[in-house]
Amino acid sequence: MDIRRKKSLRNIFIRYMVTFILSTIMLVLMYYLIFFYSIQFKIMLPANYTEQKLEQMRDIIQEAKVVTKDMIPEDCIYGVYDKSGRMLNGSFNKNEAKVVWRLVQSDQNVSGWNHYYKVYQRENQVCVVKYSLKMKFTNRFLRRYIANPDLLLIGSFLFLFIIEVIILSSRFGKRFSIEMKKLMRVTEEIQNQNLEFQTEESDIIEINEVIESLNQMKSALSKSLDQQWNMEQTRKNQIAALAHDIKTPLTIIKGNAELNQELSSDETQIKCNNYILKSSEEIEKYIRMLIDINKSDEIMILNQVKIELINFILKLEEKAKALVLDKEIEIYVNVQNSSLPEYFYGDEELLFRAILNVIANAIEQCNPNEYYRNNDSNLESKYTSEKVHKGMIFLTVCGYHNDIIFIVEDNGKGFSEADLRLATNQFYSGDKSRNSKDHYGIGLYITKSFVALHHGSVELSNSIEHKGAKVRISIPHKHA
Repeated sequence: MDIRRKKSLRNIFIRYMVTFILSTIMLVLMYYLIFFYSIQFKIMLPANYTEQKLEQMRDIIQEAKVVTKDMIPEDCIYGVYDKSGRMLNGSFNKNEAKVVWRLVQSDQNVSGWNHYYKVYQRENQVCVVKYSLKMKFTNRFLRRYIANPDLLLIGSFLFLFIIEVIILSSRFGKRFSIEMKKLMRVTEEIQNQNLEFQTEESDIIEINEVIESLNQMKSALSKSLDQQWNMEQTRKNQIAALAHDIKTPLTIIKGNAELNQELSSDETQIKCNNYILKSSEEIEKYIRMLIDINKSDEIMILNQVKIELINFILKLEEKAKALVLDKEIEIYVNVQNSSLPEYFYGDEELLFRAILNVIANAIEQCNPNEYYRNNDSNLESKYTSEKVHKGMIFLTVCGYHNDIIFIVEDNGKGFSEADLRLATNQFYSGDKSRNSKDHYGIGLYITKSFVALHHGSVELSNSIEHKGAKVRISIPHKHA
């Protein structure tokens, strides 16, 4: 855009102020001309017209034997008094006649708030005429229905002045709003992370400078995001490659441990092999979770399908019960069919993994075998002697408004205060003050990521009824 066409806010404001002043002067001039020519062509009578007529009638009023109504100009009232103050004739009422006489006797300036008095000395009499100084229409009809044309002129002037202010303010506001919208569009595009748009130039220098600054920021941000994306992709590729490379030696270790388990008869060696196999399984689990984390960051488009809810719940129940076959844990499933839809839309695989991760966490938290493994073995006899109850996990499925709610509860140790705040964070490793080796942050982070892709939510709390952990997953079931 040609720089000569651009204007500063200061110049635009001055231009509108000059326009306002000139238009106001023209408005005043127009009313002056209306007033001048209405007097010139005798459309209206000047404000002192009545006063002039009274001066012309002064000699007649003073010398006439009797003052009559036709000697008094129209729109005036009068009274003729004798020297004692008694009104002989006139149009004053009794109360006003007394007031006027007191004014005459006091020698004060004979005038009122919006009217004046003229006093004529006659032989043994005094004539007082009350009149006002205001413009009048020459036409009797107009004079009858528009008693104060000066107020009409002032009122119409104020009305046109207000219209002038509104029009100029509206034009200035519209001009400024158009330019501000260009600036707002730039900020909205950046806010929506759309950095490929073309910026519009503004006719106002200051706004154009801001747009140019935002344009430079957009370019820098785009470059930074590209670099960050490349670094993130490199990181993901490295994690994927590392996870794949770890699988090979882990498979060899596990295979040899299984072979030694079959061939060995020594109890100590068998016990060591058990530790190796269990640790290998743990490493495999963490590798799978690490791969899931990588995938959860990459998934942007869901493979949405129509999911039959009851079949989905049955699959969850079947898989959960398979996970606790060798553990002292019971699985209880409660489905509230009356509040649930028959089907919903979503990525079945991702949702299945999300909810199963929560169930797997619950299994770890309330598994007696995990308790022995994570604590001193001397506690086993104490644990057994106390006859602690078996682990229990409760899966409740219900509907609430437009959401399907999956609630997983257990009778384990529950979440600590730190867990409730941080357990869904990536790589959170549990409350260290409790000597925990649980990795809430891996499984729950993946769950939260997959649920968020479905515009759902994950809430953590402790179960009042079962005294353990409670995870509430909400999934909207309406198809978008």
